[in-house]
Amino acid sequence: MKLQILKYELKKIFYKKSSIISLAVLGICMGFMLFSCLSEISYTDAEGNHINGIKAVRLLKSEKMQWNGIISPETVRKVITKNSAINSNSQYKGMKESDIKLSNMQYSRKQGFMDIRELINLSYGEVHSYDYYLIDRLSPDVANTFYTNRVGQIKTLATSQEADYLTKNEKNYLINSAQTLFTPFNYSYADGWLNALERSATVLFALAFVICILLAPIFSVEYQTCCDAILLSTEHGKRKGIVYKLIAGLLSASLVYWITAGVVYCFMFTVFGVEGGDCPIQASFSGWKSFYHVTNIQSFWMVLILGYVGCMFIGSLTMFLSSKVKTSFATIILIFIFIMVPATIGKSLITESVWNKIIDILPHQMLLGWNIFRTYILYDIGGKVVTPYEVLPVLYGTLAVILLPFAYNSFRKHKIA
Repeated sequence: MKLQILKYELKKIFYKKSSIISLAVLGICMGFMLFSCLSEISYTDAEGNHINGIKAVRLLKSEKMQWNGIISPETVRKVITKNSAINSNSQYKGMKESDIKLSNMQYSRKQGFMDIRELINLSYGEVHSYDYYLIDRLSPDVANTFYTNRVGQIKTLATSQEADYLTKNEKNYLINSAQTLFTPFNYSYADGWLNALERSATVLFALAFVICILLAPIFSVEYQTCCDAILLSTEHGKRKGIVYKLIAGLLSASLVYWITAGVVYCFMFTVFGVEGGDCPIQASFSGWKSFYHVTNIQSFWMVLILGYVGCMFIGSLTMFLSSKVKTSFATIILIFIFIMVPATIGKSLITESVWNKIIDILPHQMLLGWNIFRTYILYDIGGKVVTPYEVLPVLYGTLAVILLPFAYNSFRKHKIA
């Protein structure tokens, strides 16, 4: 009997036209994202011809894996020397910007060590800019300062005007994190993990809104169809009926979240591979300045778990609003405003540190995915500095649970028209 009630509530959630359309749109969006992810990969052969798609992934992977290993000063020196040797090749002397074919042929010889080349450019470049050709002007003799340069950059960032929103303790935390990060980095081809991380925000925001659309009618549909009077006229309806609605809501949100994430990321790892999971996130272009001491695989699971907590909170909030607002459309609009407005405003429009701190703790932060690792979001609580991964799951996981009895009582005690 209990299982039948749960199945019935799940059917009511998934069989609605709005649910079917939103899930179909989610599938199309995820498919387009995966196609875009794959089509962006390009490999240049020795003749200067571009190859795209799965074949490009396989060829590029083969080239990059030849450079797997520790990024020691000797490795940095080797990359600088090899880059210089390619540039000095008589075949490319006097090459003009209009010589596209020749330029592609030169690039084809560098693409295997391009990841390490980018890290060298970051290490020896300016904090707020990136010079693609910087390595062309470097001497192998500077290789020993590769890691100390990064510490200096973090110190510069922590004391710059753009870090004024950080407290003194938070700035010290950043600097200490840079100084204590284990070096030398272990490098490996890791395009599977990096692609999964860099597209995580798209996946999480899409899932959050689909879950909102699925759960918005969970109570409001009873009001709109006048079935609330029937449901609340029985003892079981007043109690177990509402409880099973809440359970079905959380279960459907969990199913949509993990099935979608499983399909999307299984596709990515099948195509790009799972190599490089044990490498630190700082061994990649987008993770170079991150203060987190985690590997690619650890950051991936941190993103997934935080995103799940965020979606569960949004699911609970949606069900609560559905019991209060009584219309699905109004519930969806309120959730959209609550999530998207803070995410859209951005810190560039709000310079006061107090407002920055408020934005940093709002629920949309849990949906930012990889972007959290790339920004300096910290919380100074009584002199102890903690990260979003220590605060947000506890805060919004607790709120998600607290909202459930409020949704229960709101629907149970409302006045029947």
